[in-house]
Amino acid sequence: MKKYKEIIDDWSEFKQESEREKAKVTIRRNNIKASGNFEQKLSQEFVYEQAEWNKDIYRLEDTESPGKTMLHWRGEYYVQEESATIPVEILNPEKGDRILDMCAAPGGKTTQIADKINNQGLVIANDDSSNRLQSLHANVYRTGSFSVSVTNYDGRHMPEAQKFDKILVDAPCTGEGDKFRRNFKTANERESKNLSTLQKQLLKKANKLVKPGGTIVYSTCTITPEENEKVVDEVLKDTKLTLDEVNRDFPHQKGIRGFEQDKFSSEVEKTVRILPHHLNSGVIYVAKFNKPEN
Repeated sequence: MKKYKEIIDDWSEFKQESEREKAKVTIRRNNIKASGNFEQKLSQEFVYEQAEWNKDIYRLEDTESPGKTMLHWRGEYYVQEESATIPVEILNPEKGDRILDMCAAPGGKTTQIADKINNQGLVIANDDSSNRLQSLHANVYRTGSFSVSVTNYDGRHMPEAQKFDKILVDAPCTGEGDKFRRNFKTANERESKNLSTLQKQLLKKANKLVKPGGTIVYSTCTITPEENEKVVDEVLKDTKLTLDEVNRDFPHQKGIRGFEQDKFSSEVEKTVRILPHHLNSGVIYVAKFNKPEN
């Protein structure tokens, strides 16, 4: 990871977090199913604290079995990394929206969207992997997310007959900078370039699927600029999409203007990087695009 030292806001904190043996376990309350005494029941199972920036997020102390409770089985909460909840918060789903989750499996963000709209709208959960659809279906069912319909397309080739108010492109990525995905090992250049090409193709398809005036949120779980700012910068050049500034009160750093030989537009500073030491969680990069009305 030393190749990225210059673009990490606090290298010593990042290193310290990288040496932690266990990931911080967090859950997201599912308001579709959670009962009024949810916190009382949760306290009987775990010692916890709520995240300051999002009261639906609970950080559990000293547990390795958050998926083995009746609360989980009944769908009252979803086991989800704290950082992984951020893209949907930025998407800001609202009741009545038609929303596409383009790369949906296993369903954490899909069910979070359904929760946000209280099942009052339509959520298309798409994934190109038929093997992963089983877990997607199971999570949709367990959480009571009946506003969700599941499709099985390569996102780049989705039919364009239906248009959406909001689209989440939580794209396949290398996972660089995330200990629990690849133990902080650097990806090879070919892998990153191939994924960068796929990511741009997914975003350009999303541009065709979103309504004028609509929103596209792009996210990855990688630290590499090749798949983050560079992708966003090139999509801005190739489309009429614009960027909204991601301005939330969770710890983060702004998108970077350049890396090695690559230089990016100042617009990418409107995007955010959440690194392991910010939330004691995984890596997340988020950009929020808007499609002009005309």
